[in-house]
Amino acid sequence: MKRRKALKNLGVGLSAGLWMPGLLTSCKGDDPGPEIKYDGTVVIIGAGAAGLFAADILNSKGVKVIVLEAGNQIGGRVRSLRNQKEILVQTAADFPVELGAELVYGTDSIFGDMIKNYSLTRIDLATESTEQFILDSMAKPAMDWSGDADFNAVKNFLAGLPTYAGGDVSMKQAAGVSTRADALLNSLAGNYYGSSSDTVGAKGVSEALGLLEHDNKAFIIKTNPLQDILVSRFSTIVPKVRLNSVVKSINYGGTKIIITDKEGTQIEADKVIVTTSLGVLKTGGITFSPGLPAAKTSSINKIGFDHSIRVVVDFKRNFWGDGSGFIWGGSQGPSYLNIGVGRSEFYRTLSITVNGPKAQQLSVQGENMIDSILAELDAIYDGKASLYIRKVINSDGSEGPRVWFLADWGKDEFFKGGFSYLKPGATVNDRVDLAAPINDKIFFAGEATDVKGDAGTINGALNSAERVVEELVTSIISG
Repeated sequence: MKRRKALKNLGVGLSAGLWMPGLLTSCKGDDPGPEIKYDGTVVIIGAGAAGLFAADILNSKGVKVIVLEAGNQIGGRVRSLRNQKEILVQTAADFPVELGAELVYGTDSIFGDMIKNYSLTRIDLATESTEQFILDSMAKPAMDWSGDADFNAVKNFLAGLPTYAGGDVSMKQAAGVSTRADALLNSLAGNYYGSSSDTVGAKGVSEALGLLEHDNKAFIIKTNPLQDILVSRFSTIVPKVRLNSVVKSINYGGTKIIITDKEGTQIEADKVIVTTSLGVLKTGGITFSPGLPAAKTSSINKIGFDHSIRVVVDFKRNFWGDGSGFIWGGSQGPSYLNIGVGRSEFYRTLSITVNGPKAQQLSVQGENMIDSILAELDAIYDGKASLYIRKVINSDGSEGPRVWFLADWGKDEFFKGGFSYLKPGATVNDRVDLAAPINDKIFFAGEATDVKGDAGTINGALNSAERVVEELVTSIISG
């Protein structure tokens, strides 16, 4: 889901990169690399970015692949509102609205390069918008807070994260900011990384930042939903995806691997790539026989994966500022994004991302969560949120329900949360352990297994696909 914004005004510089093994990648249709002589079948569990890319590379090498997807659509947590047929009332926005990942990080990142090949119009948030930061129920740009000691304390802490040398403690403990700045810190150093500033480890974030190699630009696509981009890019794999195939167990103790779904149907495979979310692994959604190695179960426990929600609210008027992009520092909505900026003349939709304990609290409120979010916006913008929220107009001209949309990823049985993060005491080595193959039979991919600093992003998922295919092909060649 959302990560790795440049945070230009707070002085956080993120670097990043691209690892493309020439013999494995299938990004270039005219140079697919050598085929692999292999008579076996590889079953890939999950049709998100990692599963699709791994299948695409293997398929281009002549390896037989089957992709099992638990849900009813392709893309994983890359999910666009316009593709959700069960949602009857659509947003008034004339631009893509994302319910999962909404930003692309790095113009020269692995996903950035894929998008570049489509010549799509990109909106660079750093140049097209201005960030606002909330303190004392006031949202103002960084320049207006430049003399504020608490704002500067948060700014300086974030700027120093890439070279952080303090204790292996939470972001909140490491930053040591005042109570007044707690919500702002939580927004930028907790919610931003997948949870809260009480639970995200400072050392883990610092280590990840040091691994990035691509540029620090965060951008949105002007007219194309990210889910559609994935489906188009991996169109040759779409026919190989079996939707609504919920895997419940994997038995790899024999010569063949036996995969059993919730209906009791069994599929035989020679090798399996597991790309399911860390939340599914944490909750035992898939059982393994024999059981997972101790190092892997330890890493599953040490890497965090918390509740996450995305709320999208339509308004009749933009009251937060036409040029505003992100608004950081809310307590109910730690991250507000003006998703129409640079895309349309209609700047009337806010995308709100909430991770960690606050997401859990709002989820429990159910339909009432919108009241908590509007109350916060009303306090910041003089009651304008409740005044201007768009409502359905009934056939008789009367106003109906308020127009807002919710993706509750924590309640989704196939995800059980948002994206992974390193707790205090965890390191990138725990991601290495999570990613390690078992007996050259079971392989692991997905954003939580990324070891290049991109965990929590589409880049991380794609990175992991390249790595896992290299591991799998090595096992075939050496076997």
